[in-house]
Formats: sequence, C-alpha cells, structure tokens
Amino acid sequence: MNALSTMLLISDAFVELCDEMPLRKVSISDIVERTGKNRKTFYYHFENKDRLIIWIFRYDMGQCLKQHFSESVLLYDDDPEDPTSRFPYYITQKSGVRSLDHAEFFQCFAEVLEGRRNFYRQALVDNGPYSLRNYLYALYLEAMKRDIDIILSNRYLPKDNIDFLAEFYTCAFLYYYIRRCDARGVERIGGQAGPFANIIHSSLENEIKEAQMRRNL
Repeated sequence: MNALSTMLLISDAFVELCDEMPLRKVSISDIVERTGKNRKTFYYHFENKDRLIIWIFRYDMGQCLKQHFSESVLLYDDDPEDPTSRFPYYITQKSGVRSLDHAEFFQCFAEVLEGRRNFYRQALVDNGPYSLRNYLYALYLEAMKRDIDIILSNRYLPKDNIDFLAEFYTCAFLYYYIRRCDARGVERIGGQAGPFANIIHSSLENEIKEAQMRRNL
C-alpha cells in the first residue's frame, strides 16, 4: 500500500471505532488492531490521535473543495513537511475587485461535518491546545486575515482593527457550525442561509467600507 492508502485505512478504522465507543476511549492499540497494522506504522504516519483527527478533517475538506471548485481558486499550505499540505483547505473566489463570495465554501464546511457527523461532534468537543477546534481557529484566522487584505486592496486599516475583524468573524463562523454539529434535532448543519449565505464576507466588506468613510470625513 502507498502512504495515502495506509493513512486512509487508519483514518477509516478510527472513524468506525468512534461509532462503536467514545472517541476519547479509542486507543492507538484499538486502531492498529482494527487495521491489522502495527504501532510503528501508525506513528510513521501520525504523531498522535490529535494529528490523525486533523488529517481526517483536512482530507475530507480537500476532497469536498476539489469537487466544488476549480483548482485556480483553491488555497493550500506551503509547508512541504506537513502531510496535510497536499489538501486544499480554503478558497479565494472574487466577485469584484474588493469583494469575495465564499458562500459555497461555507456550504462545503457544513457538508464535511455532516459527512461524518458523529465523529466530528466528538472531535470538536475537545478544547485542548492540540485539538481540532483550536487547529481550525488558527487555520481560518489566518485565512480571514488574508481575505481582509483582499477586501482592503491597499487601503489602510490599523492592525488592531484587522485583528479584531479576523478574530470576530472566524469565531462567528466556527462557533455556528460547531454548535449546530452538536445540536440534537438539527438535520442540516449548514442551516437555511438563503440570501445570507455570504454573510461573513458581505458583512466584512460593509464594515470596512464604513470604517473607510469615517476616516475620510
């Protein structure tokens, strides 16, 4: 088996085990027993369970984004040492010189969580320093800062303001989906956004425009 096939075998076994017992109780021994591999093979590919959880998310997100978008709008990590860098995690889809329309990205994000909902529901409960939740925050905080730079398009905004906007909107989008993933009785994690599907970026654009107008008065 090649490296990707082995990693998929391990990840699928882990997800299956999480349907049979709580994620926190699944051990490395359980995973290698289910796969027929050994611990050395597991640790060759994954440092620990936290890194396995992150890899599963990045793989799922990468596959979803490749199905919905052309390669030209996909964003990748630039760290060749990171095994997740082969998978896209975000997009840059412009709808104007200073406008972004990422509505379909958020649909993909919801689709990924829905695809393995029980697994992600358990994985996102953990708020430890190496958890998926904190990884997503760091990953998409930087993506949101990049989006703000695109919307600003060489216009000035103090760094403190940029940091606030990036943190506010990153937290808003992540908390919304994490909460809905865990909520009982919620069938569609993506909800019924309708005309508000691009609310994050349209709101960002409007706030930046208003800030620029106030500075020019």
